[in-house]
Amino acid sequence: MPTSDAREPAVRLVSALPRVETLANQVVAELERLILESRLGEGDRLPSERELAAQFGVSRTVVREAVRALAARRLVEVEGGRGTVVRAPTPATAAESMRVLLRVQSSSADADKVTEVRRVLENEIASLAAVRRTPNDLRALDAIVQAAEAHLDDPDAFITEDIAFHQALAGATHNELFSIILDSLAGVMQEVRMLALGIPGTPRRSLTHHRAVLEAVRAGDPIRARRAMDQHMDEARQTLHEAVGGEVDP
Repeated sequence: MPTSDAREPAVRLVSALPRVETLANQVVAELERLILESRLGEGDRLPSERELAAQFGVSRTVVREAVRALAARRLVEVEGGRGTVVRAPTPATAAESMRVLLRVQSSSADADKVTEVRRVLENEIASLAAVRRTPNDLRALDAIVQAAEAHLDDPDAFITEDIAFHQALAGATHNELFSIILDSLAGVMQEVRMLALGIPGTPRRSLTHHRAVLEAVRAGDPIRARRAMDQHMDEARQTLHEAVGGEVDP
């Protein structure tokens, strides 16, 4: 944890930026780069608003907007009496940075993009989970499947359990990066699932696929688990295309 005496960077951090209409975004990008390169570390205090404005060659209003954006991403914290202090990136901030890039539109093309990414990610997750799952992982997955079955007629509750199943499966890989990436897709996938629930029978079909994946994971069979998840992704793609009125390519 940072001490009460935050460190002042000893070197000039930046050069003036060219004047374009996205100045605040450029300031954000530059400060993020400095944090990722460890030129600004946890506990470091940013130069004052006035100093940053002079170094970047922008107005104090632009700097203020950039600092607000960084604070929203939890990369800095504005502390009364101490100024703006750098916070270390966390899994939550990494997921948030990815979430802002992902917005689902009701179109066949965007549905394909989402499903394509899910297929690559979740097929591998299922395969690894079959090899690495523990008894606790299996108990958690069993409980989620049972809860989902109890909520087949409650769309909001079912979506919660649906997302929880995929998150628990990612957890069963015991590679936290899978969980971070999947969490970054959670908001997008919630919107996708809401669209898909407009097609009759979607919850029960989804549950059937989840059971197939779970049984393959329980059996410790990575090939079968990957195949079961791939079939789930086929069904998800078909359902989503029906929901948005698109045609599915063969």
